[in-house]
Amino acid sequence: MPKFISTHAIACMTRQDVARLLKRFKEEENADVSSIRVLCDTLSGRLVCEWEARNSVILIEWLKKCNVQIRGTGEWLMTVQYESIDGELVVPSQHDA
Repeated sequence: MPKFISTHAIACMTRQDVARLLKRFKEEENADVSSIRVLCDTLSGRLVCEWEARNSVILIEWLKKCNVQIRGTGEWLMTVQYESIDGELVVPSQHDA
């Protein structure tokens, strides 16, 4: 499946809140969406997530179901077209669920 990166504002969320959100992501995973990695800075109120999903529309709808929205210009969703692995620029491997 294609990879995606999303960014989110998480004002006022504590480490425990983020841990609960990550748990919800894992519980809600299905054949169309899976969470790869979550990076967070609670002091600046930012969350960056890496996903595998069938497509961006499905991922956005899945995020809404988890009460996470893409709002405004400071939050976004990006398809990962290329990534670096061991210093090489490559097309991400795509796993079928």
